[in-house]
Amino acid sequence: MKTANTILIVDDLKTNRMVIKKALEKENYTFIEASNGEEAIQMAKEFNPSIIIMDGLMPVMDGFEAVEILRHLEAFQRTPILMISSLSEEEIKLRAIEAGVNDFVSKPFEKMELLVRCRSYMEVARTNSQYILSSKNPVTLLPNKTALQSDLEENESDVLLLRLDNFCSVGTFYGEDYAQTLEKKFGEYLQNYFAQQQIEIDCYHLGAGEFAILFKQPLTTKPDELCASLHEAIKIYEIELENFSYDISATLCFAHAQEALLESAGFALETAIQQKKTYVIMKDIIETLKQEASNNIASIHKIKKAIEEDRIVPYFQPIFDMKQQDITKYEALVRLIEEDGNVLSPFFFLEAAKKGNYYLQITEIMLEKVFALFKYMEKEVTINLSFLDISSTLIYDKIIDLLEKNPETASRVTFELLEDEEVEDNDVLLDFIKVVQTYGVKIAIDDFGSGYSNFQRIMDINPDIVKIDGSIIKDISTNEKSQVLTEAINTFSHSLGIQTVAEFVSQEDIFLKVSEYGIDYVQGYYIAEPTDKLVTIQSHPEYFKFQQSIEVD
Repeated sequence: MKTANTILIVDDLKTNRMVIKKALEKENYTFIEASNGEEAIQMAKEFNPSIIIMDGLMPVMDGFEAVEILRHLEAFQRTPILMISSLSEEEIKLRAIEAGVNDFVSKPFEKMELLVRCRSYMEVARTNSQYILSSKNPVTLLPNKTALQSDLEENESDVLLLRLDNFCSVGTFYGEDYAQTLEKKFGEYLQNYFAQQQIEIDCYHLGAGEFAILFKQPLTTKPDELCASLHEAIKIYEIELENFSYDISATLCFAHAQEALLESAGFALETAIQQKKTYVIMKDIIETLKQEASNNIASIHKIKKAIEEDRIVPYFQPIFDMKQQDITKYEALVRLIEEDGNVLSPFFFLEAAKKGNYYLQITEIMLEKVFALFKYMEKEVTINLSFLDISSTLIYDKIIDLLEKNPETASRVTFELLEDEEVEDNDVLLDFIKVVQTYGVKIAIDDFGSGYSNFQRIMDINPDIVKIDGSIIKDISTNEKSQVLTEAINTFSHSLGIQTVAEFVSQEDIFLKVSEYGIDYVQGYYIAEPTDKLVTIQSHPEYFKFQQSIEVD
């Protein structure tokens, strides 16, 4: 890192170095010294001085060669370099300027001239430092995202984005110093890799664990071959971190010149990570991503308008009581009615609703409509709730308000806890269950036998009902493992006084097989499809497909 107000004095004569320090002693500068060009380069790399005062003629390596070498190093391309020389020949001064010298200080030294020049160039150094802070990453001193964006505006070049996998955990586990060392060494590795491949590049450090390569010339290698080769090389590369080696891996995204929009490439890189791909070529997926984005926007607009126009409605699927041989309850299922009357199941809009922050509004609408309808019904109703619903203050308050205002309905309500997401705070869930059960509400576990549900979860929640997952039930007529698992879940649940429901009963053979195990309730398309009516076998026999399998009173 650069040390503020530091001057590197390079002269083979110690007395000359002492004279310069004496002339500048009241300026509060920090001095470091070298006796030849070779030492100067080493000292510059170590201390990164603000200004370099360099003699021209020295042994081992003269000042001209040292300046040329320094100017080829990224860190010293903007560092002010003053050359001290008694030489007056125009040709030699031109050589110094060509090497990269900014200005001259003549010998014998004029104290005032030296003071003024150093003050002036120290201001230049401060300005350069501010530029570096704005355009370079402070950890690696590589150009940053701002620099890359600027370079992309000036040149249509191919870009390769790289993100170190699981980098966020490095700082947490090993410490920030290790994380920064890893970034420095990885940046060096990338530059060395492409140098060995004889591919001219600029390397950028965009942020924590994220790098970019800007190709200076058209590639002769196919992008997918380049990405595959680099990914394999990174996999076998080990970074030495003091007492141990760190194996790294990275996800890559290649973008052609005409596609090299940083945001789009970053979006494609995120997609690669989500899809667990080692690399992606942006042109292969960007149109798909754009279409998905367009579809998401259209879905959000459709949901918003449906809410405004009261087209979010409950549909009801009858649940058949195997003992009473009748419909005794219903499951309320959300539907979106499109403007043309087409009915959409939640598969087509609920995820978009979550992303667009309309999900909780939909839950609130469903709760209000279901409670309003069942206030005048004797049948029971099951309402689906996710952990997102339960953890929301808005939905929690709405539920408590509805339960308090409708005590008779509350005793006929079952809240079905969806297994589509992991419970982030089990205490929140258990507290919710405890509170609603005081109003007579029953609790059901959805999709038991898959996802996050297990026997321990039954012990924790102590539900009133367990719904056996459809993936088990759908194969029960032919799959012995499904039969054993269904029987085990049913036996275990009944031993704890918990009722069971078989979901996704779609045909007669499944219905008949389920009947053998003493399961309490059956639900599925073989019984009846969801509808906007509260149908019964007696009132709407045309809705029921299984009448030949039972006796209708």
